[in-house]
Amino acid sequence: MSQHSTPRVAFILALMFLSVATVARGNVVGVDAQNFNAITSGLDFVTVQSSQTLAPCIFNLGLFGNYARNTLPLLRTNEATGDETQHHKDAVTGADLNVGFGLMRNWDIGLSLPQIVAQSVETKSLHGEFGQKGNTEVRLNTKYRLWGQRDYGVAVVGTLSINRITNNPYAGSGAGPTKTLEVAADTTVARVRMGVNVGYRLRSPGSKLPEFPIQPFKDQYIASAAASYHVRAINTKFIAEVFGSRPVKTVTADIDRTQSSAEALLGAKHDLTHNIALHLGGGTRLGNGVGSPDWRVYAGANMAFGPVCGHDDEDEDKPRHRKKPEGKPAAHEPAEQPEWLPQGTPPKQETIILNDVMFAFDSDKEVLPGTKQRIRELVAYMKQAPRYKTVSIEGHTDSIGSDAYNQNLSERRSSTIRRYLIEVHKLDPQTISAVGYGASQPIADNGNYQGRQRNRRVEFKITR
Repeated sequence: MSQHSTPRVAFILALMFLSVATVARGNVVGVDAQNFNAITSGLDFVTVQSSQTLAPCIFNLGLFGNYARNTLPLLRTNEATGDETQHHKDAVTGADLNVGFGLMRNWDIGLSLPQIVAQSVETKSLHGEFGQKGNTEVRLNTKYRLWGQRDYGVAVVGTLSINRITNNPYAGSGAGPTKTLEVAADTTVARVRMGVNVGYRLRSPGSKLPEFPIQPFKDQYIASAAASYHVRAINTKFIAEVFGSRPVKTVTADIDRTQSSAEALLGAKHDLTHNIALHLGGGTRLGNGVGSPDWRVYAGANMAFGPVCGHDDEDEDKPRHRKKPEGKPAAHEPAEQPEWLPQGTPPKQETIILNDVMFAFDSDKEVLPGTKQRIRELVAYMKQAPRYKTVSIEGHTDSIGSDAYNQNLSERRSSTIRRYLIEVHKLDPQTISAVGYGASQPIADNGNYQGRQRNRRVEFKITR
């Protein structure tokens, strides 16, 4: 882990410790009524999972807040007192602290700590409410991508939710953790990213709390869908989502809410910098379900950084390695060829993308660690027989900034590499050219941190 990432990780661990120091108490409403749950990876959507996973050793830190109007239930007991006509008004403010981390290619993990920050109830009717502010649950998740490419894929998502609300009638006394298994699929059509999640929530309800007219909830079906469109000119992704749940079997619950829930959201994600994204949006209920508000507004931020452990990721955009022949190397072939370079006799024409030889954001001189070593290995590869005749160096950027700025930046970057090859490695200037393409040829999603990082690259097109 780098020195720069250590303070960030220490800070987020401190926040996590503080967030679980206080435990929320439930009255009639519990953790199950928190329908807005931002994903921990920060990729593609807000609450809906895509098949994409965080790249190895990439961290995402998220903080979201949401204000929901009229989510708390009324007890049907009010009908006996004549209070059923009284207009019920309430407001609940929640927050979610999220951490996501890429373990390896196609596999990431996450931790979410939801909080109740504030609530207000403007009625004397019998109703549900939180008895105390604080942390409501500890939610762990993991996602594994089964297959896919840049624009489509399928993944499985597992979640373990540990209830921390005391006196929670939806869970019951002595309830165990809730386990969820989902399938997440996505695709891109005409620059519109679409995703769908379908899953099963396996609950471990406890015994009924005698003071509440609610049987603990049982298993549920869950489903959600999302669509997003990235407007590169303003570095903003517009997102629409629908999510909800339905009980496998209804139970006795003497409240004015159905046990199925559904909500719709519309929001925007703006990339403030290359690694900080801001979220803002709102939503409304699609039925009078548990925890479904008349309306909701949310705001949040994701900060991504890394890789923090120097993982050399493989991806589908790299040229495939040719298997090295068995036996002794040929006279023209080096005995110790670096693993990341193509093996065997080089072809007449090829393109090599050095995904870990990338420029820092907004720079044409500062390159990420490992650059000099990789260029030295590449030069040795170019010189082996048959020796290179020409090499074209192509500079590329991410989409943050104007087209004119990115075009100029990419040209300066490719020229910097060309000058380095000539001055340090003494290559013939007549054989090396440099060109820039700005953000016009992305190889990854410019709508997230790790995609933009891969797009800030230099490609080498070699002719022998």
